[in-house]
Amino acid sequence: MPQKIGFLGAGRMASAMISRLLEQGYPVKVWNRSPEKIKPLVAKGATACNTPAEAANDVDAVISFMADDIAAEAVWLGENGALCAMTPGALAIECSTLSHGFVLELSNKVMTAGRLYIDAPVTAVPAQVAAGQTMFLIGAEKVALEQARPIMEAVANRIVHFGPVGSGTVYKLMNNLLGAVHIAAAAELVAVAQKAGLDGNLVADAFANGAIASRAGVMTIPGMISGNHNEGIHFTTALRAKDAGYAMWLADELGLDLPVGRSATEMFDRAIEAGFGDLAQSAVLETIRGR
Repeated sequence: MPQKIGFLGAGRMASAMISRLLEQGYPVKVWNRSPEKIKPLVAKGATACNTPAEAANDVDAVISFMADDIAAEAVWLGENGALCAMTPGALAIECSTLSHGFVLELSNKVMTAGRLYIDAPVTAVPAQVAAGQTMFLIGAEKVALEQARPIMEAVANRIVHFGPVGSGTVYKLMNNLLGAVHIAAAAELVAVAQKAGLDGNLVADAFANGAIASRAGVMTIPGMISGNHNEGIHFTTALRAKDAGYAMWLADELGLDLPVGRSATEMFDRAIEAGFGDLAQSAVLETIRGR
């Protein structure tokens, strides 16, 4: 029988993963802060829950997709949180991009309570997740990973085990900081090209087919060229800024100075201050234009 799953969150990435799990025959209970987002998932066979604890009760694994440390702490450890309701030996699979320090703190509390913790951030966009093309970046003990493997293989085409808890988050944070660097640099390219009068479509095509093309740049340059930061949002400016900030905290923990990462992080922070947080990442361009 497929393992029973409790899911915390129903945002873009979470909804895509839930849909994939339902298609693969997994029973899924779902909690989300905004109940309206659960309705399309219920129509596909999920069970709506009123609290994280209800979603975590009588399941084999609890999967979380939260925005940040504060939200993750609330759903796992807060009033009616998931941890207190989990069966001993059940899996806590944390897919959120969280700070390294908080992951170590949370995992210690989960494992002290007799549950198994898997540091499991992902790298993908929602369409890839829905198609079973998730890449899991794992930090976990082998016994926990093997228990979770059937669930992960139902939604993933690659599982990379970096080592103990925390190591998956180390890679994810630096991966997302690199994305911030790529997008910030792409914004500079577009700003200069447009100011100099170059054709935007040619700029986008030349970049996408050139030797220095990156997926982050290819994904965001069209929005920069068009100036439309409101449609087709895969990842917001605020989330990129949060992840970059957590990566810089990690660098501080390790006693490292990351000047390029710091510059990109500051650029995204300025975009937040300018009110672009809920828009697509391409909106970081507007900090150069001075809007």
